[in-house]
Amino acid sequence: MDKNKAIDLNHLSVLEVNGEGSFDLLQGQITCDVSKVSATNSELGALCNAKGRIISSFNLCYLQDRSYALIGHTEALLKTEEELKKYSPFYKVELNENKSFSFFGVDKDTFEDIYNEKVVQTENTIEIGGCRFISYLGKKFLLAFCNEDGLTEFKNLFEPIEERAQWNLDEILCRNVEISKENIGKFTPHELNYDVNNRIDFDKGCYTGQEVVARMQYRSKNLPRLNVAESSDLKITEEMTLTNAEDRKIGNLVKVVNLEKKSVCLISAKKKTYLESSFKVKETNSTLTIS
Repeated sequence: MDKNKAIDLNHLSVLEVNGEGSFDLLQGQITCDVSKVSATNSELGALCNAKGRIISSFNLCYLQDRSYALIGHTEALLKTEEELKKYSPFYKVELNENKSFSFFGVDKDTFEDIYNEKVVQTENTIEIGGCRFISYLGKKFLLAFCNEDGLTEFKNLFEPIEERAQWNLDEILCRNVEISKENIGKFTPHELNYDVNNRIDFDKGCYTGQEVVARMQYRSKNLPRLNVAESSDLKITEEMTLTNAEDRKIGNLVKVVNLEKKSVCLISAKKKTYLESSFKVKETNSTLTIS
């Protein structure tokens, strides 16, 4: 019998924060509330610079007492480690990139059929045989990460595949943009909907960049927003420029997946901009239609 497919997410890695001061260090630096993280609940979070621009994004997971895992793009987590090390001498912590974990996207329905378990919103993390499965943002795919012992059993049940298009499409449809090497420090949280997808806890208190982020939240009247758009052009990429009919830049093309017959994109623009009649990609002169 053919094995079920699991999408290999080898662009991800883990930054471990271990030690007596791990909670205090993270609580004072990242955007989510670390007190909400437990063995059965992970939180989406981000690290900003002093200007309120995003250095990295991640799933924050509980490993054991006084030990947390930040799961995100490898290059962004290396930058995160660099930033957190500025403060680590004031806390009894160790920061380590843990390369022993493997990451996969697992279809939620397939997971439920195989394990006879459900990962729900209130307890979004479940551990089975050395693998943890995380559900977030209503995504079709669960994020699975396995230690070395759990990987063997996982591969008995799943065949890893390299094709990531369906994972990327799922990310776009759920309006999730992770920070990668290409966009470190490029966006503010509001440009990527981090204020509405629970990556920012506005009640937790101070963190790096908090004053700037809060000022945008409570004083800005025309905040950028993400929307899903489509085009028949299969050559659109994330490096291209989003313009109006007069070729004036009006936002950012933040995530793209090129499918067999169309490209599906996430675009970030101010609210009033979405009232305009059309969006174009400058480099290809392609028209984008809001889904």
